[in-house]
Amino acid sequence: MIGNGGTAAAGGSPRKSSHSRKEGGRRKDSEMESEPNAENLWSSLLSEVQTSRSAQLASTKSLLVLGDKESGKTTLIAKLQGNEDPKKGSGLEYGYIDVRDEYREDHTRLSHWILDGDPSHANLLSFALTETHYADTTVLLCVSMTTPWNI
Repeated sequence: MIGNGGTAAAGGSPRKSSHSRKEGGRRKDSEMESEPNAENLWSSLLSEVQTSRSAQLASTKSLLVLGDKESGKTTLIAKLQGNEDPKKGSGLEYGYIDVRDEYREDHTRLSHWILDGDPSHANLLSFALTETHYADTTVLLCVSMTTPWNI
């Protein structure tokens, strides 16, 4: 229960509002010492977020890479994986990239699909971009800078 001119504190007990604690626009030293330490509050909140299960890297995310032939789709994914010698892709390729968060010692896998730029493979797109995974999929369009008007 909150009394006249008070607000509920974090512990549930009433305390006087800040306008009743001021004297000439300044707080008294004794009142400042009695207030909870705001820094400790933020430290405890940050600690809680760091240990929360929801703060872990998501494992349901995927990446769909689309683009014309020879636009660098397979090369881009190979570089993200640390592969210096990518092989030419064809059709619909599936793979994953290991993603690590060194600060939290957390890791997950990012699924990726690469659809060849051949128009005859367009029907394969329905395997990579399904209704159930639509919200968790990021589409990346690769464009060759030699023919950017082909997008």
